[in-house]
Amino acid sequence: MTEVFKEPASRYLLIGPSLLAFFLFLWPVGHSDLSKREAREGVPVVHMDRGASLWVPRINDERVRTKPPLFYWAGLVASKVLGGVSEISLRLPSVFAGTATVFLTTLLGFRLFSPVTGCLAGLILATSWRYAYLASHARIDMLFAFFITLAFVGFWKMIKAEDDDKSRRTSLYVAVALGLAILTKGPLGIIFPLMAWFIYSWRVGQKDIPWLRLIIVPLGIVGAWLALAWTVGGEEFQSMIYQETVGRVAGSESIQIHHKPFYYYVPQIFLGMTPWSLFLPVVLWSGFKKHRKDVQWLYPAMAWIALFVFLSLFSGKRGDYLLPLYPMAAIMIGHFFSESLSDSSSRFSVGQLLPVWLLSGLIGVIALVLFIPVLINIEPDIHLAFLNSRDRYMINLLLLHDLPSRRILAMATVIMLFFALGLLVALKERSFLKVWSFTVGWTIFVLLLAHGPVAKVISGYSSLKPFAERVKKKAPSRLAHMGEPREDLLYYLDRPVQEAHEAKDVENIIDNAETLLLVRGSQSGPLLEKYPHLRVILETKDMFRQYQLLGPVSVLAKP
Repeated sequence: MTEVFKEPASRYLLIGPSLLAFFLFLWPVGHSDLSKREAREGVPVVHMDRGASLWVPRINDERVRTKPPLFYWAGLVASKVLGGVSEISLRLPSVFAGTATVFLTTLLGFRLFSPVTGCLAGLILATSWRYAYLASHARIDMLFAFFITLAFVGFWKMIKAEDDDKSRRTSLYVAVALGLAILTKGPLGIIFPLMAWFIYSWRVGQKDIPWLRLIIVPLGIVGAWLALAWTVGGEEFQSMIYQETVGRVAGSESIQIHHKPFYYYVPQIFLGMTPWSLFLPVVLWSGFKKHRKDVQWLYPAMAWIALFVFLSLFSGKRGDYLLPLYPMAAIMIGHFFSESLSDSSSRFSVGQLLPVWLLSGLIGVIALVLFIPVLINIEPDIHLAFLNSRDRYMINLLLLHDLPSRRILAMATVIMLFFALGLLVALKERSFLKVWSFTVGWTIFVLLLAHGPVAKVISGYSSLKPFAERVKKKAPSRLAHMGEPREDLLYYLDRPVQEAHEAKDVENIIDNAETLLLVRGSQSGPLLEKYPHLRVILETKDMFRQYQLLGPVSVLAKP
């Protein structure tokens, strides 16, 4: 394998997917304002940049962030390099982590199978829909996936090491990667990999695994942080740690969120890895049929299955939790395509035909969904009833309220139909290479479109930044919020905001003429009835960002 990397063509195959990934992930970073979930990770960086504790991330003076600090440290470093906290500096850690994970996936594909498999796996990962999105936004998940993937690459190198000394050194690197994964997102950073490795080692009869080192070193790294954070954070931090560990295991209702059924991750993996997930069922089926005794194929397969089942057992689920599984799935799918490309047979199996037919149909449906309102001016709520309300709202904005977007989507429809027809032609010609090319081409086109012009338009309608700028100009020195404020509002207000959780807190704020009160749209009615001297000073009525600023009548006269 070492000789393989010395060949120029192999080096290009190794680096190529990472270069494409970096471009795709960097492309969107300046096209939109921070979303609510991005700002949740951005606000602690702002606090750290202003001198707050590095050990205990905070949303504001009253709330501790329920995540370890490594991502926030990365955001802080990027912000220092760029001269201040911004949308770009907060997103750069995800860009670099996402690119590095593509490289590691390519490298692991090299070592497990071949340069072609590694290259295909890297390209599959880089062009998976949800992966590309998270790699270009300020989210913890991508940095977490990077350390998990780094640990998996290191573990394979460790068990395949030529001598014991090299194996021990590699195991230390693996253990450090696990510790950093815990510092990014918590205990799952060590539970995920160790469980997968234990099952794999048991299945293939792998012995002499330094389990003790793989446990003690990560816990030592995390223990050092906990000791410092425990001292700085006091009872508030201690309570948070208890709820995030014991509370989750015990099923505390105060911490158990995102309740979903057992099968929730089945559609989520298909949506997240679109379009490549269409090939996943046949990949798993044919893989276990042909390679069930192949220890190299079993490594990504057992890891993927173990983690998928493990996550499904928890009631709290989110689609983003599946991100550490994407590299393993990409390697399996890449190996499937590599075998298909090398197959000299002119016949396609049913397993090869069906995903391509489905993908071609999917592209055609997406194209028509976008084009129908442009063609006959039909309300999107009618023909898009199968989508959730937020997605319908966004498409409505694009199609009915923004003429340039309508034209862009009309042209996109034509291009998408081209790719759909191209896939059908590739099937007719029995060319799996063309199938691969059209699939990659369509995916890159969609990513550039969605994360570029479309993201700019949607941000203009969904961002709370304009409202926050108006509030800063209108509000006096003191500002309060009824309940917990949205993190994107906090970020763009860029000033302390008092939280009012009880009736007496609201009373005190209302009685203070120097303090204005931010409320969600549905909360203002009862307050205006109870306090006749209050008026709506500012408001935004757009769906999903309904906010009002309340204050005394006298404030209305101020410019």
